[in-house]
Amino acid sequence: MKKLLKTNEFLVLLIIAALSLVVGLINPNFFTVASLFDLVRSSNVYIILAFALLPVVILGGVDISFIAIAAVASYSTHMFLIARGYEGGLFVYFVMGCTIGALAGLLNGLIITTFKLKVFDVSLATQTMWYGFTLFFIGATSNFDMPEGVVGYYSSFIATVTDEVTGVTGLHVSTIYVVVIGVFLWWFLKYTMIGRGIYAIGGNPEVAERTGFNIKKITLIVFVMMGLLSGFAGIVQSGLSRNFNPTLFIGQNLSVLASVIIGGAAIKGGRGTVIGTVLGVVLTQIIRRALVLTEIPAEWQNFVIGLILIIFTAIPAIREKRLEKVGRTTDLIEATVEE
Repeated sequence: MKKLLKTNEFLVLLIIAALSLVVGLINPNFFTVASLFDLVRSSNVYIILAFALLPVVILGGVDISFIAIAAVASYSTHMFLIARGYEGGLFVYFVMGCTIGALAGLLNGLIITTFKLKVFDVSLATQTMWYGFTLFFIGATSNFDMPEGVVGYYSSFIATVTDEVTGVTGLHVSTIYVVVIGVFLWWFLKYTMIGRGIYAIGGNPEVAERTGFNIKKITLIVFVMMGLLSGFAGIVQSGLSRNFNPTLFIGQNLSVLASVIIGGAAIKGGRGTVIGTVLGVVLTQIIRRALVLTEIPAEWQNFVIGLILIIFTAIPAIREKRLEKVGRTTDLIEATVEE
């Protein structure tokens, strides 16, 4: 229990509870079931994007190209199928979008491992490249021409509720995707050799390599997963918004990264959890909704999130310094005793 109370996830959960209580007292509509369903719906896509980014951060890299991969995967898939008169559902969209995303992620991984480049540098280049490719070769405007099988996706609810303010709303089917992906990612990181290798490489690449982990193979797998989940998230978001946008998610990469870091992932690698990532996204979404419900100007959103990010980046650093100090003190005592 003491160990649990000291975790980053528990701290985030306390902040979510306290913030929700404050917002609920100011605006009671926040505590309605409809508001909860809306919060879940707005969080789902960003949770999937955060899942895509989490293994990369644990590996010790900072990728910002995942949003561009989501855009090119979803938009190119849509334009290709529309041009051929497709009128089916989203299953084919998911297959094509995930395939394109996985290939784009593989490209990142190959460049990084082949030329020994930094993740951030490569992702900065590929983000620009994919957005430019989409706008120049595929299309530069949003497309609202939805296939018949996709039209009703935005209102595909598991359960519905009627609210006096918002009307009929529901728990969207994308919640199932989040649960399934989250459980798989948790199992993958915790119980597979590749998952353990991701943590090991993020903690210390040299030690991980001497231990026997194949750094190139694991890196490629991580970036293929990142691209696949990004493509999936792009399809989901486009279906929810009922249009396919060539600049989808543009400017949102740092917000997703902030959620992952707030959730407990270390920016230098070696640490991060699925539960923490979910809580980090939920916290950022609650902050955005809280500022709206309390009628605080939207311009303050990024300021508040940035402030919280500074706090959650500083806390692990302070803890590590304390542990190092305790370690040095222990070594000094042991040396004194030996003398």
